[in-house]
Amino acid sequence: MPRGQTRKVKIPPGFHEPLRALFDEVAPVAVRLGLHVFLVGGAVRDLVEGRPFSGEWDVVVFGGGDNGATVLAGQISRARGRGEPVSFPRFGTSLVCGPRSDLEFAQAHLRSNLADLSTDPLTSDAMSRDFTLNALYVEIGGPASAADGSSNAVTVLDPCGRGLKDLRAGRLRTPIPARLTFEDDPLRIFRAARLRARNSYRIEPSMGKAARRVSALIRDIAPERILEEMNRILLSDHPSLGLEMLARWNAFGAMLPEIQAMVGFRQDNPFHFPDLFRHTLRVIERCPADLPLRWAALLHDCGKPAARVPSEGGDSYHGHESVGAELAENLLKRLKAGKKLTRQVVDLIRLHMVQYQDEWSDRAVRRFILRAGDHLERLLALVEADSASLRLRAKVLRDLGELKSRVKAVTASMPRPRSPLTGLQIMESLDIKPGPSVGRAKDALVEAVVEGEIPPEEDAARQFLLKWYLKAGREEPAGS
Repeated sequence: MPRGQTRKVKIPPGFHEPLRALFDEVAPVAVRLGLHVFLVGGAVRDLVEGRPFSGEWDVVVFGGGDNGATVLAGQISRARGRGEPVSFPRFGTSLVCGPRSDLEFAQAHLRSNLADLSTDPLTSDAMSRDFTLNALYVEIGGPASAADGSSNAVTVLDPCGRGLKDLRAGRLRTPIPARLTFEDDPLRIFRAARLRARNSYRIEPSMGKAARRVSALIRDIAPERILEEMNRILLSDHPSLGLEMLARWNAFGAMLPEIQAMVGFRQDNPFHFPDLFRHTLRVIERCPADLPLRWAALLHDCGKPAARVPSEGGDSYHGHESVGAELAENLLKRLKAGKKLTRQVVDLIRLHMVQYQDEWSDRAVRRFILRAGDHLERLLALVEADSASLRLRAKVLRDLGELKSRVKAVTASMPRPRSPLTGLQIMESLDIKPGPSVGRAKDALVEAVVEGEIPPEEDAARQFLLKWYLKAGREEPAGS
């Protein structure tokens, strides 16, 4: 089949062994089955740019009717001792996992709703891809590649004739009109943001207009797919580049309205820069690349629009951390983020309003440490990033530095207590279901033991717990 433009590319050091292993594993099976098989997508893009190997290969299969990719994936998976591959019939793909790399096989004519874009099958497949720089191919076992993977270079095929040029220029654009590309799979809007955040690519202006026109289709995307792209954006080198682009394209409105509500929201407050979303992006960029921490940074102020109370001296947002925690929990549940990540993010948001003062006693510092619990390191990082992004930040940062020093000193001398009651015992004692109240009850019991209010005994703990729950346990905690 025609191959368009081609370029000989030196294989980066990190790709040598994985590429040779892939050729040795796949090429003989593909030849025996009479299939034409190509590497495509992110791995080829990274190879050309000299980036590290991600551990994932995308393989497109021509031939074998509707089942070529399925048969090939099955034979590779069984040869790896993995049994049958994981199939995704909706997308016409099969996933084969392994210790060295994961391979996703796709049947060319089934992987997209866009068809007959060219009389040449390879060119048609390339034009149905998301972006030109992802429509680059390396043939496995064919005349355009070294069949044994032993060469120091491979031939990269560019059927569209623009992918290699766009990659060199750092330009992101679609092979066909962007509206058609995004309508075929609206998740590509988020993928564009991810590539912008990861590689700082320049975006073709027409893509923004097209994304805004089809943004309503985002509600039809499986939530798990949006979560995966958002996770990748947040863990990239410059997440603000991708998030700012999604905000301009109104991509959050359909599935993530809690984020879209921050876009353009003006803070009339002397301590903050006016634009809430810009502040949020600064906080994210100042946080280490840790998933719960960056999700918390993204959503830490999402309660402000709902909690806003206007006044002549400037708006106030009392309780926005509790409102934001509830909104964040709803958002992450909607995306099916999982209980652990959801709880980590929600707790960080609920705890992030740390109002440290010089008058804090060691007991107050201990209470702060106990309340933060396993979130202590992340919480301090979030508060520092938030404080550093304020307009009036000098004193706040000095106070935070003092708090961190005191936390370190107090932690070194603190015992490591455990709650006298388990979560199950707490639920039985209070007749409540699993939820945030159980964690707060545990924290209250630990604090009571550390402060000497009760002995670490079950009976005393149950008595304390009932009194605590009647007095404060039913209420949402305020900021520390």
